[in-house]
Amino acid sequence: MCECCNQLREELAEERQKIEALRQELNLALQTINMMRRRMFGRSSEQTDPGQGQFDNLLDECDSINGKNPEENPETEKIEYERRKGNNRNGRLKIPDHLERVDKLIDLPESEKICPVTGLPMIRIGEEISEQLAYEPGRLYVIRYTRPKYVSPDRRKGNVVGVKTAPLPDGPIDRCKADVSLLAHIIVSKFCDHLPLHRQCGMFARHGIELPESTVNDWTRCTANALEPLAILARDTILAENYVNADDTPILFVSKKEKAPKGKKKKKDKGARKGHMWAYLCRINSPPDEAGKSKEYKLVFFEFTENWNEEHPVRVLKNYQGHLQSDAYVGFKKACDQRDEITGEKLDNIIGLGCWSHVRRKFFEAADIGVKEAEYFVLLINILYRIEHRIDALKEKDVPEEYLMYLRKKRANRVMKRFFEKVKAATLLPKTPLGKALTYARNQEQELCRYVDDLRFRPDNNAAENILRGPVLGKKNFVTFGSECGGRTAAILYTLICSCKANGINPYEYLKDVLARINSHPYSKLHELLPHNWEMLRLQKQK
Repeated sequence: MCECCNQLREELAEERQKIEALRQELNLALQTINMMRRRMFGRSSEQTDPGQGQFDNLLDECDSINGKNPEENPETEKIEYERRKGNNRNGRLKIPDHLERVDKLIDLPESEKICPVTGLPMIRIGEEISEQLAYEPGRLYVIRYTRPKYVSPDRRKGNVVGVKTAPLPDGPIDRCKADVSLLAHIIVSKFCDHLPLHRQCGMFARHGIELPESTVNDWTRCTANALEPLAILARDTILAENYVNADDTPILFVSKKEKAPKGKKKKKDKGARKGHMWAYLCRINSPPDEAGKSKEYKLVFFEFTENWNEEHPVRVLKNYQGHLQSDAYVGFKKACDQRDEITGEKLDNIIGLGCWSHVRRKFFEAADIGVKEAEYFVLLINILYRIEHRIDALKEKDVPEEYLMYLRKKRANRVMKRFFEKVKAATLLPKTPLGKALTYARNQEQELCRYVDDLRFRPDNNAAENILRGPVLGKKNFVTFGSECGGRTAAILYTLICSCKANGINPYEYLKDVLARINSHPYSKLHELLPHNWEMLRLQKQK
């Protein structure tokens, strides 16, 4: 009887284990379904209840964990900052003064200028002026160059002077029917305003100009080839800096059919393939002005590859020395873990920095589907960003950097210590949303904590992610690149246009000027045509 009871208990325990495993699988499936529903139908914003009243309590809790009692040894800091006043959205729109004014007189009919009571002409006592913004569609026009031809007055006796004429203005494409203004407009319309070439050709057709799409495509490709040395110089300039952000995004392209070897059939084209656009960004400070202040500029470099292999960032960053901030993609991690080819020892030429935005996103997704334990981690990360907002506000008031470093390390380090203590103490299935978030944070602890070592470093990699918005919006409109060559063309043009947008430079004015000089500009002074240097020289000329 006892043996039967023991056997039944063992079977009951096994069944309970199976039921618990099935319950966990069911919870995981429900969480996954809720997460996919949120990604498909929910809002993409990651806003949370700020819970301002809990911030100070959590900071005090972190102090007590580090062996401090806030009440016995108070270390209070009163940090105040002014918030910029935004535009009054409910008020009237202020029209800029620099716009051209076209006066139009709207007068009363002559019959209404007679007083209906006295029958005498009415007296003009003033006027009421109202303004409205107006728009006239862009116009196409033709520049006709007239170049007088000259010959020697004595063309006999072996005179070989020949005919002389002034050369045509320089341009990126020889004997091209398009002026640099039109080329700049086409490029900006596609790679800045995300308007595909076939739609642009339709717009030109409404103006009575039939431009074949193949011709416009050739103009774009040849222009990118002329600007390629400038893109390469941007890459070298970025890799010479000590702090670089990097990220990537997938993008489709149509691969051309490869020639089959003799005796074999051609492989069928399987349609669009998934390539990748890689972005590298750095910050460059201008020389100090008379007041001793310098302006921060951003420079971007894009590279298109036909796959997502880890070898691509390793190749680009092979000789780089400095700090690299990125997500946890294995290619970026491998670039930071390069080893000497002879000795095999790990090189310390690249120091990796993590991204708190990626960490927060994973915890937020878990909290958004109802995992209450994830909310505490989101709140701790929000405190880190609140600390950064305070430091940024103090920077504008010219607070010494030593105090800002002290403030950041004092507050951020104790919050991060509390965060990772909670991460290591939590035990969950690794496949659950919260388990994935904990594993990601645990594997990135060293990289995530390094941003406090320098005021130049940011807690996240959002700068590189924001730069990639241009290609992401573009691929939603033109879907794919027509070929591998189209991807490389886009990378060159995105390099210059996104650098202009990051610095508030008008990309049309920039390209219109650079395209007219790119072939004749001395190579030793090519750096002057990089967007940030071009803008600094333009501002100097205005002064």
